Amino acid sequence: MKIQWMLILILTLSNSVLAAPSKPAPRKPKEGQNEAAIRHHKEGLRHRDAAWVYEEKMSLTEGEERETYARFIQDLYNRALGEFAKATEQDSTYYQAFSSLGYVKRKTGDMDGAMAAYNRALTLNPNYAEAIEYRAEAYLIMGQVEKMKKAYGVLAALNRPHAARLLTFVTQWADSATDTDMATSLRAWASEKKEKLGEVKTFVEKW
Repeated sequence: MKIQWMLILILTLSNSVLAAPSKPAPRKPKEGQNEAAIRHHKEGLRHRDAAWVYEEKMSLTEGEERETYARFIQDLYNRALGEFAKATEQDSTYYQAFSSLGYVKRKTGDMDGAMAAYNRALTLNPNYAEAIEYRAEAYLIMGQVEKMKKAYGVLAALNRPHAARLLTFVTQWADSATDTDMATSLRAWASEKKEKLGEVKTFVEKW
């Protein structure tokens, strides 16, 4: 009964969850843009951001309660997927929506679909940092470490906050990896890159 009431409460609260501040906001409409596509994208972001909030909560739970959170999180990602798909159908040039679509496809287990969406986003805008970061994460999950490292190099030159987030993801992934040699190597690599990022940031601030 407690779990049922918790699920009802989550469903109620999800409608009021705000976007995570560390992630980029959706683009503002420009003249002539497809407003329906933008609405679908924003609605998808609302579901995605709610999933992020409950992932944090789930990390503090265990047992049946954790399973309940997991089911609800997947439901949120599926809802987001539907909205992002509609956004890309409405506007085939909406690279932000393709990037978002790739992310939730990855989260729902469709890695091929995720890569196709990321590739489409980066075909439309090769310098879109979010898609570069997300695709790099997917590369790592698929064991394509060198491609991930190459993407990091692009991000480090293009968008340092996204580069830093990729390094955080690499460290977290290494912490849960079963291949201890690879995990050790990745931690060392990420630590070195974080140090260099910090050095450049300090130099820029002092300058």
